[in-house]
Amino acid sequence: MFDMVPFTRYSPAKVWDPFKEFFSTVSRSAATDIIEKDDSFVIETELAGFDKSEINVSLKEGVLTIRAEHNGERTPDEGYVRRERTWETIERSFEVSGVDTNGIGASYVNGILTVTLPKLPEVIPEQHNIEIM
Repeated sequence: MFDMVPFTRYSPAKVWDPFKEFFSTVSRSAATDIIEKDDSFVIETELAGFDKSEINVSLKEGVLTIRAEHNGERTPDEGYVRRERTWETIERSFEVSGVDTNGIGASYVNGILTVTLPKLPEVIPEQHNIEIM
């Protein structure tokens, strides 16, 4: 049974290190929910820890891009044993055809960015009779 699970005995030479690096890079994805309503789509993206000034929402060629970026200074003389929160970039892009691009709105409250994308009105093709000659 022990061959199925990584198992090692305690060794005095192996001391638990709370600052051990398990991954070579630190990154996270912005959790995003997309809600469809009768007249719009709503994108809610979790960007906890970012200031409103660090968030950019742009639209280019039918693609909505949400980008958030920290730009902290790295100064070694502040007494940090480990520092991982000095800079971070998160970017998510969504294809948004079929929305009224002039009516897009955004708000940022309690770490959640909410982007509202109004739907274009449904176009019903005209029907007309063609005279038979």
